[in-house]
Amino acid sequence: MTVGKISAVCWIVFVLMSLAFLPLGIGIVILPPIHVLPIVVRVVLAVLVVGCLWWGPFVYGMYLTTTVIKNGDQRLFKRGTSGTAVVLSAKETNMVVQSGEFDWQAPRVYRYRLRVSVPGKDPYETNCSICFAGIREGSTVDVAVSPRNRMRVAIRVGQGRKDGVCVPGPRPGGGAEARIFPNGAVGITPDPIPAGPGHLLSAAAERIDALIKLSRLHSQGVLTDAEFAAEKARIFSQ
Repeated sequence: MTVGKISAVCWIVFVLMSLAFLPLGIGIVILPPIHVLPIVVRVVLAVLVVGCLWWGPFVYGMYLTTTVIKNGDQRLFKRGTSGTAVVLSAKETNMVVQSGEFDWQAPRVYRYRLRVSVPGKDPYETNCSICFAGIREGSTVDVAVSPRNRMRVAIRVGQGRKDGVCVPGPRPGGGAEARIFPNGAVGITPDPIPAGPGHLLSAAAERIDALIKLSRLHSQGVLTDAEFAAEKARIFSQ
C-alpha cells in the first residue's frame, strides 16, 4: 500500500471514530467481560481505547502528510532497501501541504508513477507522492523501498545532504529545466522563447510559470533567500 493510500485510510478511520467514539466508549464501559471492574477503571480503559483508535490515525495521518509526503520518508532512507526507479509519469496535483505558509507559498504535491527495480526482485510499478517539482518523465531516480511493504517507496532527492539537492536531468524538450546551483540547490530555467511581438504573451506566461515553480522551491527550503532573489531577478531580466 502506498503512502497516499495509507494516509487516506487514516483519515477515513478518524472520520468514522469522530462519529462512533461515544457509542464505542459506552460499549467498552458496559462490556460483560470487564463490567466487574470498578467504574473508574472501566472509564479509563474506554478513554484509552477510544483515544488510540480515534486520535492515533489522526496523528499518523498528519505525520504522513507533513513529514513523509512533504520532505520524503527519512526513516525509509535509513532502514529501507535501496534501488532505482524509472519515472513513468509526473503529475502536479491540486494538493498542497500547508504548515504555516500562505496558501500560495505552500509546497504542492507531485505524484510520480514509478517502475521500481531492487536487487533480487522483478521490476514493478507503484506511485510516490512528494512535495518536489522538477523530476521529469523518463528520468531514473534513486529510491528506498520498505522491506515489509514494497509499494511504499521514497524518492531520494538529496534530503539531508550537505551539498544540497540533486535532481535527475530532464529529457530534451521536456519543458522548464531543473538547474543545479554550485551548492546543489535547484532553480528553474524557462525554455527559450522566440523573439517577436507574437510571442510576448507566451513569454510572459512562461516567466509566470517559472516564478511559481521558483517560489515553491523556495518555500520547500531548496533555495535560500539569496538564491531565490537572484533567480527571480534573472528571470525578470530575460
